[in-house]
Amino acid sequence: MPPAVRARRATAISLPTGGVTDAPGRRVVSLSPFDVYWAALPPIRRVFLFAPPSPPVPFTDVAGALRSSLAAVLPAFHPFAGELVYDPESRAVAIACGEGAGVAFVEAETEMDFARLVEEGAEHDVDALQQLVPDIRREELPAPVMAAQVTEFIGGVGGIAVGVTLHHTAADGRGLWRFLEMWAAAAVAVPMAGEPASPLHFRRLVSFEGDEELARVFLRQVAPDLPRTVPKQDPSPGSQKQLSRRTFTLSSSVIQRLKQQLAAAAGTATAPSMFVAVVAHGWVSIARASGFTNGAPVFAAFLADIRAHMSPRVPDAYVGNCLAVCAVAMAGEELTGPDGPARACLAIREAVAEVRRDPLADRARWFSKFADIPRGRAVIMAGSPWFPAYGVDFGFGRPVRAELASMNYDGEMVLVAGREAGSVQASVALAADKMPAFRELFVVDT
Repeated sequence: MPPAVRARRATAISLPTGGVTDAPGRRVVSLSPFDVYWAALPPIRRVFLFAPPSPPVPFTDVAGALRSSLAAVLPAFHPFAGELVYDPESRAVAIACGEGAGVAFVEAETEMDFARLVEEGAEHDVDALQQLVPDIRREELPAPVMAAQVTEFIGGVGGIAVGVTLHHTAADGRGLWRFLEMWAAAAVAVPMAGEPASPLHFRRLVSFEGDEELARVFLRQVAPDLPRTVPKQDPSPGSQKQLSRRTFTLSSSVIQRLKQQLAAAAGTATAPSMFVAVVAHGWVSIARASGFTNGAPVFAAFLADIRAHMSPRVPDAYVGNCLAVCAVAMAGEELTGPDGPARACLAIREAVAEVRRDPLADRARWFSKFADIPRGRAVIMAGSPWFPAYGVDFGFGRPVRAELASMNYDGEMVLVAGREAGSVQASVALAADKMPAFRELFVVDT
């Protein structure tokens, strides 16, 4: 076990007296089917590691700046200060933002080896990463929606970690990154470029015919024992320790070469998008590293942002979940064969095109589509190569490492934009015996 993180101070950052709403008198945010899908799944746990500020800044000043800037942006993201609650009469879950709503803010210290945590390509110390983010999980509702933690690395080279935990019912990845960008902008008191629109939380912006009934169906599927919400997909401690976790960065030149190779192999004049190219490359690499060479299917599952494809179109400023579940499958012998990369590219490209044509076509199957995938025969893609993980600057420089603290599946890959322009960072969790082969397949020389 790594040295423990010790809390120095725990406080709450509260909403202004009287609460903040996006509709007159509204203090309860009703949830859409897109949100309740995540009611019993683990929260999003992001951690950012920063080199010591230069010139040095006292940790109390760092923590104070983070506290005050979080307080400044929290009213615009008021559901994050609420609690996920259960109403037994309506058998529904919602986010309540009443009097006293706020976000827990923890100031901590640790003697962990900062240099080891940020080493490129090194085996992740999952226990260490998880100690750097607050834990908001509860076995029974109500449960907090968000918490934040700032940790000082004492001794050694020093360093600072900023950890954020958010219940997925409050926002999808796009909503979370919008919050992080606004928090960072407030910390350095620099207006965001283009004066972006105020964040929107009103769930009717993603309404569609039959949405209330679909929300009830999803809730029965994901959390049948409400108010208990023990995560159904949260792995046991034993199974998680069998996973190896590493982070790889594909440079801009490697991405361009992958796109050109896939386009040529698929016989198409148009190169695939960055997302399609990286997902196809990851899918094939994991399948080959796993020895999936028989006729049994190998799955790739990912989420598609459908704001631009809903009718009416959902505003870009919408923070809540607006994601469709996509899943494609291919026989292992095809995926790992010589034509595997081209076939994977075409399959993923078609899945993306299909969800754009009709984003709600198979909405009733979103839960079963994912739940029915056999574990160990799937690649689970999360995140996006456009999420600006290394643009989050709270006033003491860009992060030297940004990670998702919890990855739950053998075959999970989390994507964010890399530190260098045009690059993509891929954090990968695999059974330990597969990782060496995967690394040889996935890492492409420039």
